[in-house]
Amino acid sequence: MIGMTDSTYISGDEMLATTGWLAGHLNDPGIRIVDTRKDEGYLTSHIPGAIALHAPPYLRENGDVLGVDAFAALMSGLGIGHDTTVVAYDDGNNLFAARLWWVLNYYGHSRVKVLDGGWDLWVAEARPVESGFVAPHAREFTADRQDDWIAETAYVQTSIGQPERVILDVRSDEEWSRIEQTNTTQPGHIPGARHLVWSDVIDPETKRFKPINTLRRMFSEAGAAPDKEVIPYCQAGIRAAHTIFALKLAGFGKVRNYEGSWIAWSKSGLSVESAMASENT
Repeated sequence: MIGMTDSTYISGDEMLATTGWLAGHLNDPGIRIVDTRKDEGYLTSHIPGAIALHAPPYLRENGDVLGVDAFAALMSGLGIGHDTTVVAYDDGNNLFAARLWWVLNYYGHSRVKVLDGGWDLWVAEARPVESGFVAPHAREFTADRQDDWIAETAYVQTSIGQPERVILDVRSDEEWSRIEQTNTTQPGHIPGARHLVWSDVIDPETKRFKPINTLRRMFSEAGAAPDKEVIPYCQAGIRAAHTIFALKLAGFGKVRNYEGSWIAWSKSGLSVESAMASENT
C-alpha cells in the first residue's frame, strides 16, 4: 500500500490498544479492561480497573466455542454491554486476549481491542497497577452469531485443493512433524495445509505484534494472500484465533477459524497428510 510504513497496521486503531493509549483511558466509563490470564496473578496485581475473566480463557465447552446463551451471560456478568469497548490482555503473547477478541467478534461485538505487548509490556514500562478484586455491575449483552468467522469440518474438507482458500496449520513445529499417536489425536496435518507457528507473529522482546510488512511476508511465505480466504487451525481453535487477529491486523479480510481444529479433524476419520509428504511435494 502506497505511503504505508512498516509499522502501520491496516486496522490498528480498531484492533490494538497501545500501553500509552490505555494509560490515558483508565477512567473511561465506556471501556472495560479484561484480564484473561490463567493463573492467580490477577489478585496479586493487575491493570487498574481491570476485571478477571470468570471462566477458562479457552471459552470452549463440549469441544466447541462457548454457546450463545452462556457467552452472553458471561459478558453481561463482566459488565460488558453493546456499547462497551473491551480491552483484553494477558501474559502469554496475548493468546487468551486474542481468543476473547475472536469470540466477541464471532458473537457480533466488534468493539474490542487487544493490548499490544500485554501485561509484560505494561509492567516493563512501569505502568500503574493495583491489587484486589474489581466487581463489575452487570449490563445487558446480546450475542449475535456471525457465521463467516468460523469454519466447520465439512467446510474445511471442501476447501482442500481450492486455489482461493488456504488452510493454515499454526501448531508448533513439533506438532506439525510428530509421527506418534496420542490419546486424543493422530499425527500429521490436514492435506494441503501450510504451516506457520502461531507465536512467530509476536516480537519475543517487546511481546508486541510484528510490523505489518513482516506479518505480510510471513503469511505470504506460508501461501496466504489478501485476496484468498485463510482458514487457520491448531489443536482446538485457540492459537488459530490468535492467528486470525494477526491476519486481520495485516489486512487479510477473509478469514475463518476452524474451531474444531485438529481434535475434530482427527475424530472425523478424514484423510491426513504427513509433514514429510508435504516437504516432498
